[in-house]
Amino acid sequence: MKRQLCGLLALALSLGATAPAHADYTFTSIDVPGSDNTSPGGVNSSGQIAGNYNPSGTFPFRGFLYSNGTYTTFDVPNASTSGTGINNAGQVVGSYLSTAYHGFLRDGSNYTTLDGPGATDTRAFGINDMGQISGSYATTPSKFPNHGFLLSNGSYTTFDVPGSTDTIGFGVNNATQIVGRYADAQARTHGFLRSGDSYTTLDFPGASFTEAIGINNLGQIVGAYVTTGSHAFLYSNGTYTSLDFPGAFLTDADGINDLGEIVGSYTTTDAASRRHGFLATPLATPVPEPSNGLLLTLGIACVLCCTWLRARRAATG
Repeated sequence: MKRQLCGLLALALSLGATAPAHADYTFTSIDVPGSDNTSPGGVNSSGQIAGNYNPSGTFPFRGFLYSNGTYTTFDVPNASTSGTGINNAGQVVGSYLSTAYHGFLRDGSNYTTLDGPGATDTRAFGINDMGQISGSYATTPSKFPNHGFLLSNGSYTTFDVPGSTDTIGFGVNNATQIVGRYADAQARTHGFLRSGDSYTTLDFPGASFTEAIGINNLGQIVGAYVTTGSHAFLYSNGTYTSLDFPGAFLTDADGINDLGEIVGSYTTTDAASRRHGFLATPLATPVPEPSNGLLLTLGIACVLCCTWLRARRAATG
């Protein structure tokens, strides 16, 4: 009886060790005061958030930087401006529209225009701590197809996912890994991870559309996918986790820092259908969920334990 009890207790412990963990986050809404639509694009490890907002519900957009509870708005002079990425030095990248789209780097109060080689349309999306910038550009008046680029030390490197008809590079980390999306020959959209000259396709299970948008220095990736609706996801250690702002109709994730904090945007089902930003902060420790098998095994162990104690007492008088 003792051996049976010990065996069941060991089984219970092993089931507890292998029970799946659930990822829990605290969600905080982010809305630039007075805006109708707010869309964060990136977050650094100091908690600074860069993005864009729409002051009146109509074009144009303006950039914003959120730091220590304060919103600072910014614009490339005389242009509609969208911030999309930020590094740990506080440098911001994004795109602006004058007569055409151009990328920009904002360093303090200084702006540098970014245009891909021969481009008619350029958009910058990500920047790492070495100042390397990722994005996309097109060379035709139709702004299609797009090609991904990496800008490093003033030099552009163009890349395309093999076999794709359109490639967009989004986030980049300090290992120069780039995430993005591409269209295949059947016009289906997939996410990708570029490491060196190697490409890995990223598709959320069961999704008809996947795009990978942000990546941190731990290799964790966030983005968006479509099934019956649009949802955000986290891809970490080979596992996809779906993320939705509580009560939201549509959710997407655009940036993740090395603390695992995620920024993105969501839309509710209210009449205005406004876009709101969010910050998702992970709980300190994922909590293991007890499985039904674990609970059953522990129950059996308790019953056998009581039976053994009664038998021992009877034997000893």
